[in-house]
Amino acid sequence: MPTSRPSGVPGLQAAVAAGRPLAPIAGTGPAPAPGAALAPGPAAMRPRPPKPVRFTLDLNREQHHFLKRFALDSDADASAVVRALLTRLQDDPELARQVQASIWE
Repeated sequence: MPTSRPSGVPGLQAAVAAGRPLAPIAGTGPAPAPGAALAPGPAAMRPRPPKPVRFTLDLNREQHHFLKRFALDSDADASAVVRALLTRLQDDPELARQVQASIWE
């Protein structure tokens, strides 16, 4: 079984917060002067999108076939179809009631 190694991220964050210069990477030019503030690049200004949460769903053969065929006919991934259905379920109270009624049928 692979062994997990501790992350180096906390050490890097501590070095940056303390204002210590990072070691230059070969071929990238001179290191910044100690205490010099670096201008944030475009990536630093954008917030990171939230990490998606994985959800596994067991389907019987007929449901799986239907979902794959529907997605293929719609030129979409099956996950896009499920996401669209969830959005509709969230936004449409009548549809939500219909689904709730059919859950225990």
